[in-house]
Amino acid sequence: MTRKSTDDLFMLINKDSSGFLGSIDENGLGRSTQLLSEYLYEKMNKYGVVPRDLVIRTNISQPHIYQILSGTRGVSREKLIALAIGIGLDLDETQRLLTIGQCGTLYPKVRRDAAIICCITEHMDLFETNEHLNMIEEKEL
Repeated sequence: MTRKSTDDLFMLINKDSSGFLGSIDENGLGRSTQLLSEYLYEKMNKYGVVPRDLVIRTNISQPHIYQILSGTRGVSREKLIALAIGIGLDLDETQRLLTIGQCGTLYPKVRRDAAIICCITEHMDLFETNEHLNMIEEKEL
């Protein structure tokens, strides 16, 4: 079964939402943990990052990294942002990761989020990002 695009899914839902609910399993939808795992692996492959790199770059324990990647453990917004920075995602990819992880995207009107957006845009690592957050007296990742 081929996966439908987001636009196609919205079209089907808008056309007949109760019918869509009745056939939800026939539309090739994935669970959020599965989609998150697939997206993380896709981006890790793109940027040549292995799980061991993430342990070093994010300060998240190895077992926790593997549980996130296998979809057996939920993940917080903070950890997803740290993972995005550890992989080297750009802002659009980070926002997509947060959306797939069912976490709030970075919002530039929020002071801390604006600082994180700047750090991602400047390709800062987690240590540099946390330094900047400390300088403006915001909570580290």
